[in-house]
Amino acid sequence: MLDALASGALTRAEASDRARPWFVEDVHRVDDDLVWQTLDWVFGADLMTSPVEYLYGPVDFRAWLAEFDARDTAFT
Repeated sequence: MLDALASGALTRAEASDRARPWFVEDVHRVDDDLVWQTLDWVFGADLMTSPVEYLYGPVDFRAWLAEFDARDTAFT
């Protein structure tokens, strides 16, 4: 999901909608810290700072993916 957001294959809203169940429904449990951090990033991808400006953009999405990849590699 994060790679699709970073590449533009998913819009901010689509990515956020896919992550939303882990935050608004009390049925999903995530024990992996890296997965939880990634879901948190993706869920916030469509946050806005004004009616016309997003808090995060493509540069942030690519940075999140790079951090995920770096941390995931450290665990393998």
